Amino acid sequence: MERRALLSALGVGVSCLAGCTDGIRGADESGSNGQSELPEEYPDGAGPDGIDFTTLESDDETPLHAPRDHWDSYAIVFDEPPDRRRVEGDYYVNSSTGEVISELWYGAKDYRNGDAYAYVQPADGLPDHQPRDEWESDPQFTYHDATDAYYRYDPQYGQIAPTNIGRHTEMVEPYGWEAVGTATHHGVPVVAYRLSDAEPEDSRATPAVEGSLELGVEDGIIYAFDLALDAEGEPRYTYAVRPEPFPDHEWVETARRISGSADGANDSA
Repeated sequence: MERRALLSALGVGVSCLAGCTDGIRGADESGSNGQSELPEEYPDGAGPDGIDFTTLESDDETPLHAPRDHWDSYAIVFDEPPDRRRVEGDYYVNSSTGEVISELWYGAKDYRNGDAYAYVQPADGLPDHQPRDEWESDPQFTYHDATDAYYRYDPQYGQIAPTNIGRHTEMVEPYGWEAVGTATHHGVPVVAYRLSDAEPEDSRATPAVEGSLELGVEDGIIYAFDLALDAEGEPRYTYAVRPEPFPDHEWVETARRISGSADGANDSA
């Protein structure tokens, strides 16, 4: 069922990367004062002439966890050409509770907190390939007339496939990178890199035109990147992890209350 794809996430954003164009720099409120001399220390797996992404991935820290040390709440956002969508949605993380909200395609949202999972799909946002009778017949969802939306609530999050937070950063791995200085990304110390080898190591990847990224000095997290690919109009992809208020989520209580799957669950959604 195509709707299963809606239960994964990722989404939209812009960032300032040292060494990028003025247009990118103006879009970010990171407070960076521009690049400085090359740093004396780099995170494990990184250096002045390249990044070993396999070493970075060996760390248990991810964009879902590490930024909690810096911000009370934050967003993980990804922007891509509308006709070349690879992922969907924006992630929002509450640092103190660990709650995660994803804003998905077609106006849908999902919520994760420990074992609890909730999902809402406004009826007026349903795409043509997902008719209402398909939703009406799906026992996992409950329609709520007052809000004209379909809800799901599951107190056993472990039964649902995990998210793919941060996996979209894999698209920068096939290329070469060189350090150009240090900067701060919304107060987080980072090493600024620029594209040094536009020809990808993976023959299945598309050659790049330009690119830059920001790598956390302390945790090796990719906090932002900007990558333009050399294919039919140079499609551009941008990514950023940035402080952001945690969204209102009263709809989660609605999902818990009206969904049949919530029977017997406690009220701590």
